[in-house]
Amino acid sequence: MPGKRYRVAVIGSTGHGDYGHGIDTAFRGLERAEIVAVADDNAAGLRNAAQRLNVEATFADYREMLDRVKPDVVCVGPRWVTDRVAVLQAVAQAGCHAYCEKPFVADLVSADAIQSAFAAHHVRLAMAHQWRAMPPVQRALAEIRSGKYGRVLRMRARPKDDARGGGEELLVHGTHWFDVMIAIAGAPRWVSGHLRIKGREATKANRREGSEPVGPICGDSMLAVFGFEDGVIGSFDSTANTSPSSRRPANSDEPKPVWDSVYGLTIECEDAVLQLRQPGDVYVYPANGILPDFEQLQWKKLWVEDWHFTPEHQPRPIRQEWLALGNRTLANDLLDAVEKNREPLSPIRHAMLITEMMQGVYASHFTDGRRVSIPLAERTHPLA
Repeated sequence: MPGKRYRVAVIGSTGHGDYGHGIDTAFRGLERAEIVAVADDNAAGLRNAAQRLNVEATFADYREMLDRVKPDVVCVGPRWVTDRVAVLQAVAQAGCHAYCEKPFVADLVSADAIQSAFAAHHVRLAMAHQWRAMPPVQRALAEIRSGKYGRVLRMRARPKDDARGGGEELLVHGTHWFDVMIAIAGAPRWVSGHLRIKGREATKANRREGSEPVGPICGDSMLAVFGFEDGVIGSFDSTANTSPSSRRPANSDEPKPVWDSVYGLTIECEDAVLQLRQPGDVYVYPANGILPDFEQLQWKKLWVEDWHFTPEHQPRPIRQEWLALGNRTLANDLLDAVEKNREPLSPIRHAMLITEMMQGVYASHFTDGRRVSIPLAERTHPLA
């Protein structure tokens, strides 16, 4: 017999974080789901979303939508976190599961409030960390867990190092890599953070807002080190405006560089180095460090037949589709998690730990880089 068909509603806010990275269409086309309503406090944005999602039930107020439509699942789309607590508390109180754009929240006080609401109402939250959904990444994680590459030693995350480098990239790009680190090594136990601005130590007076309201930030360069179980070390380092495109004049006649971003996660194991690169590809090097003087050692790509190729064995245009495919995978996974009473791939537990890691960077830096235990005893953000 056919199973339950889930009623999905969408919350967006045009001009104030919009619908994130395709969060509104994550459940479109799934056999088990039907998008039935959308809420947007911008009238023009609401009309466009209704047409895009092919729904008739539209609302300017998401609370009215939750009350009248009574959906099973809600997609929380805005990238801005200014209203995140209120929105997610309302979703949980309505008894709805949530698929949420990243970053989760700006601080641990907000995170605690949301976690309490979802626990009290026995509903699940999945974060839109699309990297976790990529089949090559899932295969690599399974192979790491199986011991194929030996013990995990170190993990190093790099962001795009564009104008957002430092504090903003910790939130908007670090969140993906911290999610993967947790999937590999479990919960972090401590953090040590170091922030600089224009080459000097950052102070609380350097607090600023990012290009979008994602929480308090400071620093245009940073290094964060995290300790996991069994001696595994994770790190995140970023320096603003060091990518080729950010240094290249807008009207330059010089040819564009062949590379533009170091965005990726490097995982060093006893017997191999794995590197995750956009759009969710994984490369394996057969040593526990890069050895350029040994030409017989080469990177090999992890190929996943039905992901990288069409049924006709033509290359699939992954770079154009990966976000949408990732959202769809995570949407399906959330429904599986609900039906099987398990955590989603990127659950609220990860979102809480990621917030601990991010806030812990600041807590450590402003205590002279001392190692700070996770979970943090002080829940208020140091920049609050």
